[in-house]
Amino acid sequence: MGLPERAEGQSAEDFSERLVKQVLEPIHLSANFVVERAHRIPTRPLPPGAPPRPFIFKVLNYRDRDAILAAARRLKDIRFENTRISFYPDFSSEVQKQRRQFTAVRSRLREKGLTYAMMYPARLRIQDGDSVKFFSTPEEASGWLDQRG
Repeated sequence: MGLPERAEGQSAEDFSERLVKQVLEPIHLSANFVVERAHRIPTRPLPPGAPPRPFIFKVLNYRDRDAILAAARRLKDIRFENTRISFYPDFSSEVQKQRRQFTAVRSRLREKGLTYAMMYPARLRIQDGDSVKFFSTPEEASGWLDQRG
C-alpha cells in the first residue's frame, strides 16, 4: 500500500523483486526468489490527489512471502522515494470480513498493552504473561478481557 502510481514501470514483476530487496534490506530470501505475478488493483481512472491504488504481487515460495512480511513488521517505517509504503498479506474478502469483527477487541488489547496476533483465517492469539490464549470469536475474547479486568 502507498506505492506511487506507475512506479512499477513496464515490468511489475521485475520491479517487485527489486523493491523487496531494496526497501526490506536486510532480508533473507531463497535463492529462487521469484515474483510470479504483480499488478495494481484495477479501477476507474483516479482523480487528481487520490491515494495510489493497491499494488499486489505473488511470490512463488511461501517462505519468501513469510520473510517479506516478517521484515516489513520488523522495519515498521518503510520508504520508497520518500513515500511511506506498507506490506500486508492479501486475504479474500470473506477472511477480511471475519478479521474485521475483532477490531474493537484488538483496540482494547492495545490499550491494555497486551501482545496479540491474528492467526489465519480469523483466530485471535493473546500473550498474557507466560500463557497464550486463543479465541475464535470476538465475543469470547471480549468476555475473557472483562473477566481479566
